[in-house]
Amino acid sequence: MAKRGTSGLPKNTPESSPQAKPGSTARQQPRLIREYRTKAEREARIPRMLILSMIIVGVVVAVLVFGAILVDLIITPNQTAATVNGQSITVGQFERDVRIERAIRIFQINQAVASYRSFGAPEDQLTQLLQSQPPFSTWINELQVPDQLGNTVLSQMIDDVLVRQEAERRGITVSDEQVNHQIETFFGYDPQAIINTPPPTLTPPTSPTPVVSPTASPTPTATLTPEFTPTITVTPVASNTPSPTLNPTEIFDRYSTVRDNAFTSFRNDTGLGDADIRGYFEITALREALADAVSADLGRTAPFIDARIIVVAAETQASDIVAALQAGEPFADIARASSSDGSASSGGELGWVPQEQLVSDYSQAVADAAAGAEIGQIIGPVATDDGTFVVMQVRGREERDLTDADLERRKGARLDQFLTTLRESSQIERTNAWVDNVPTDPPLAIAAQQ
Repeated sequence: MAKRGTSGLPKNTPESSPQAKPGSTARQQPRLIREYRTKAEREARIPRMLILSMIIVGVVVAVLVFGAILVDLIITPNQTAATVNGQSITVGQFERDVRIERAIRIFQINQAVASYRSFGAPEDQLTQLLQSQPPFSTWINELQVPDQLGNTVLSQMIDDVLVRQEAERRGITVSDEQVNHQIETFFGYDPQAIINTPPPTLTPPTSPTPVVSPTASPTPTATLTPEFTPTITVTPVASNTPSPTLNPTEIFDRYSTVRDNAFTSFRNDTGLGDADIRGYFEITALREALADAVSADLGRTAPFIDARIIVVAAETQASDIVAALQAGEPFADIARASSSDGSASSGGELGWVPQEQLVSDYSQAVADAAAGAEIGQIIGPVATDDGTFVVMQVRGREERDLTDADLERRKGARLDQFLTTLRESSQIERTNAWVDNVPTDPPLAIAAQQ
């Protein structure tokens, strides 16, 4: 039998062919995509992955830190805390003023402590003395409760904007000399008083006078009373009772030292500059200038009244007191037993006071009732601005000359009334952006005794 002829080429079988011919229906062999790596290659890859991971983490952290800095330094400070007739008060400005207010109050509290010590007050009674005497009690409370201090400062800032806007409208400005006068007054230095004071005797005064004469907070809103535990520091407090033998030059040098030390402390405690600190006194000078302008019609005389007063919380209680007084009960006894006013210990006696002072102390309604009352008449109940009720007896009325202190109080009351009118006629909007941004520095600390 003859052999079948062959071509001499290897047979092309699907199993042995690495690739099927085009158009072939044979199953395609899947291609391996995972390449084999040696152990050395795998080990070399691990550090690269760690480095890459660290770079990614670093970038994320940097972004977060940059974002926090951006929020803290740019976004938050430029948020609006309030607007006054279209003029914005930013959170950054608010934070600045809170820090200045804290530093000023802490300084004044420490000056009061120095005064108490000069009278021989025991160290363990200083806190009690501070908490029992306004305005220090209010200041301490607000320094311990940031929201309360923030609310007070923002209200002051709103009034400051109104003062600036009204001063600009009237063309009122203040000079460096006027600002310096406010600084001198704050530190208890009066060049004119020194010039006009006769040479001192060898007998020192028996009642030392504190350097700073604190004024009450314009908006005392203390509602909480946290426990106050002062932190004792070693910060020295300069003597606030100059020797009576000092000459004018020495007294000025003493004032300059106290002022410069205080400004240094303010700068260190707040992180602010002299321009910001002087701004505190500049707005005080501008307020005084505006008070002079709105009080230009006030003379050196004013109606005074001799009165006694009882202040209680409830209108029904006040009505019962009126009935008891009309039935012949002693006014002084009821005042001592029932009145919440500071005059209670003296039987409710106010003495001779400017009639206009009743507006700032109680309310316009009380002042109006006193002005229209007959001598000896019991009047009341009359509502006060803080929600209490007054029973009063007017025992005398006459025109009297005003002392300088009376005139200044009268100007202050006139300015308060003027600002109240401005607020009512202005567009004022407050936001909540300040609530979480009330600084708590500098901290409240009582200076240690030298």
